[in-house]
Amino acid sequence: MNKFLELRTAIQTLLKTLHARVFFQVASDKAEFPYVVFDLPNSVDSGALENFVLDIDVWDVNADTTALETLINTIDEALHKKTILIEDKMGITLYRENRLTLTDDDPNIRRRKYTYQARTYQKYY
Repeated sequence: MNKFLELRTAIQTLLKTLHARVFFQVASDKAEFPYVVFDLPNSVDSGALENFVLDIDVWDVNADTTALETLINTIDEALHKKTILIEDKMGITLYRENRLTLTDDDPNIRRRKYTYQARTYQKYY
């Protein structure tokens, strides 16, 4: 398995421990709100180390954003400055870059987007 797939699987597994409705890149048309969408839209490989960008989007339709804020904060507590180990061969440390409150074209949708740097580390034997 390559780094991207290992990272994607590890992040999805972690997010699913925090919320039941987690999707990669695009939510299902039938997804119930609130839900989480994550993406790994970019990476930079320096040769010895590859850093990924991780976007976490949380979507809801409730005018009261308390549940939305609680969910994104729970996710942030689980990710920011945390290291995920993958099969004792690779580690990923996540650092939050920014927090965004986004306005959707649909005025009923509430959305928060947090972006992280995912720095990978490999063990060499």
